[in-house]
Amino acid sequence: MTPQHPARPRRTARTVGATTAALAAIAALTMIGSVPAASAEEAPLVTSTTEWQYLEDGSDPAAGQPDRTAWTTGALPTGDWKTGTGSFGAKNGAATGMGGGHTVDTLLEQYLADGKDVPTYFFRSSFEADATDLAAWKSLTAEVVYDDALVVYVNGTKVAGFEDGGVTQNVQYAGDNGADPDTSTFSVDASLLHEGENDIAVALYQGRSNSSDVYFEMPSLTPVDAAQPATISDVVMTIGADASSRNLAWYSDSAAAEGAQVVPASRLVDGAFPATGATEVASTSGTATDGQQYHHATLAGLAPSSEYAYRVGSDTDGWSPVTTFRTGDGDGDYSFVFIGDAQIGASGNAASDTAGWVDTMNVAERAFPDSEMVFSAGDQVNTASNEAQYEGFLSPDQLGRIPLVTNIGNHDVASLAYEQHFNLPNVSTEHGKPDAVRAGGDYWFTYGDTLYISFNSNDMDDAGHAEFAEEVLAEHGDEARWKVVTFHHSVYSTASHADDSDIVTRRADLPPALSALDVDLVLMGHDHVYVRSYLMSGTTPVGTGAPTETVTPTGDEVLYVTANSSSGSKYYDITPGPFDFAAVQNQEYTPNFTNVEVSGDAIAMTTYRSADMTVVDRVTLQKPTEPTDPGTDPTEPTDPGTEPTDPGTPSDEAPVAADLATLTEATHTLRVDAVDEEAGTVTVTVPRELAGAPLDWFVHSDAEYLGDDPTDDDGVLTLQLPVDLAAGEHTLVGQRADGSVATWGTFAFVVDPAPGAPAGQPSGALAFTGADVLPLAAGSALALAAGLGIALARRRRA
Repeated sequence: MTPQHPARPRRTARTVGATTAALAAIAALTMIGSVPAASAEEAPLVTSTTEWQYLEDGSDPAAGQPDRTAWTTGALPTGDWKTGTGSFGAKNGAATGMGGGHTVDTLLEQYLADGKDVPTYFFRSSFEADATDLAAWKSLTAEVVYDDALVVYVNGTKVAGFEDGGVTQNVQYAGDNGADPDTSTFSVDASLLHEGENDIAVALYQGRSNSSDVYFEMPSLTPVDAAQPATISDVVMTIGADASSRNLAWYSDSAAAEGAQVVPASRLVDGAFPATGATEVASTSGTATDGQQYHHATLAGLAPSSEYAYRVGSDTDGWSPVTTFRTGDGDGDYSFVFIGDAQIGASGNAASDTAGWVDTMNVAERAFPDSEMVFSAGDQVNTASNEAQYEGFLSPDQLGRIPLVTNIGNHDVASLAYEQHFNLPNVSTEHGKPDAVRAGGDYWFTYGDTLYISFNSNDMDDAGHAEFAEEVLAEHGDEARWKVVTFHHSVYSTASHADDSDIVTRRADLPPALSALDVDLVLMGHDHVYVRSYLMSGTTPVGTGAPTETVTPTGDEVLYVTANSSSGSKYYDITPGPFDFAAVQNQEYTPNFTNVEVSGDAIAMTTYRSADMTVVDRVTLQKPTEPTDPGTDPTEPTDPGTEPTDPGTPSDEAPVAADLATLTEATHTLRVDAVDEEAGTVTVTVPRELAGAPLDWFVHSDAEYLGDDPTDDDGVLTLQLPVDLAAGEHTLVGQRADGSVATWGTFAFVVDPAPGAPAGQPSGALAFTGADVLPLAAGSALALAAGLGIALARRRRA
């Protein structure tokens, strides 16, 4: 049996200051699997004092070459190359004032002749390797410090990229314009090296033409001894496609094939895997943005209410420490922890952010040890490609035992590292993927009786997200009692992002679509503040005044919850508003988390302050009770001794139409699904409490009686309109037997005579847009609802 490798410090590079040292200490204590340090016998090939040749005049070193990376290896191209040692940088044109405690040894020329920042700087250096070295080295590991974006090449091959998602050419602006330089690490497989001189090249990008600073330093590039076992890190368990599966992801510095093993925990021998009998699952793998290999594997067919053990790696490379986990019962009630933006690194002190995040996870698990998911609203890290920040986020050991559900935040999207670190189920290749160089993809999964749908809200194709949700709901909606949608960019929040133009657009587009799709609950982040909405019918709040702890939808209303920071890395102040959608808002600049308990009848959410477990807010989203028997079965035969009356001819006992002046917004609950002018029909859906009940139907303006047919069990009814109904907008009213108005709505009827047709005959063109029934806040939302092709007579909530 291959011996287990103990946990080791993950990165090989020299730490930069107390922040990185503290982060490494936290990670060493909490990580499931971690990377070993490079052999102490191997001397660094590059240090902070290494001499580099660099080009800073804004020219392209590969100008005229068919391959824009031609400058990265071989003879140094022509140009005004200079020589210096790191660190390199400038702050407003000077060598002083660099943030994050960094100093500048070689001042870069920051500005072009026109006063704009130099877009790209190019660096070249080299190191020697002989046959003995190549036989002894498994890989190289390096640390880099940069601002704003960086691409690294070894012998002409790209080995790492940081904030380079938008890079398409040599001379351009790129990066995230962070306040201080970022520190990260990367690995180089030894197979890229050759005997003799090996070239290392770096392209350093400014974020914009008026950026205040630029910085590059490579403190270390160090060989890793081939005799060292493979190193495994960043092991995380993510949610599977359903409750019977778990997904795994991990990093390795070996290019060899690896996989996962799983056994019932009862088969462990003194905590170790049995010699035989484990279920083996091969991984899919690829090269990560930091040069390591990322691996994904799925543990499927897990039995409910069972304890398992797993490890990842191989007999050749070694294995991660054994981790045990327990499955839920898969069918009944369950609970999970919902957290807002951990955003490790946002404060400028990744160690402090990590400590706050670890503390929240520990507090939550102590309080709710049976939680079956950790549900993140997004922005796991502050810098999308920063592996030190990912190390901090992945450091809580709960993330190896409790399946993690992630949303992709705006701080996660700029690097494919997000897709490599998190193995998510049912990811769409058509929706939610902005482009090939940024991470993303809408996805979905089921858990118990709940269908969860996640949007990558960095992709502004809101109609595409709604289309994805509609497709998933059409296929799996009837299998779920609850429908929960989640995405990062909160549309109903009250802090600094609330009035951002992109948020305003999403607010106009998404809520009407989610109401139309019968979504129950939406979970969001982004604004680093806690907000619970009123029930929202599209963009319209239902109910105002003092919030209640129990809310019960009566139609298409949706509850929206925005989570505050879970780590304390960053908060936003509540802004004045007004925000008529906000039932509860709270900002006390302390980490929060929410315990969510899901049952067949309710989703109960209690939000706590991590520091002392006092309550910020509690709310229960209650399922409406099923409609009661109205007392008369409409299928029962009538008394054969009574002559039936002509329903189209009002008799002396026919109901009387209510005066339109008496209609109120409280009864404006009728949803008109479609108007078929050719057939002369209108299809409607009543609120669920009226489903199956007979109502007297009138169409106005002339108050013509349409009969008293009941809806089906889902509240859907198709009514025949009068043959002479005039063109224009009409009001449809459903009245109770006592003449009171139960529900009403409006619809448009288009009369467009076909050639030769008598005046007043409809052409059959579909005119109804739904604008009066599904309140759309903007023209873009109207187009969205129309584009969805929302199904006629849609099923209401189960």
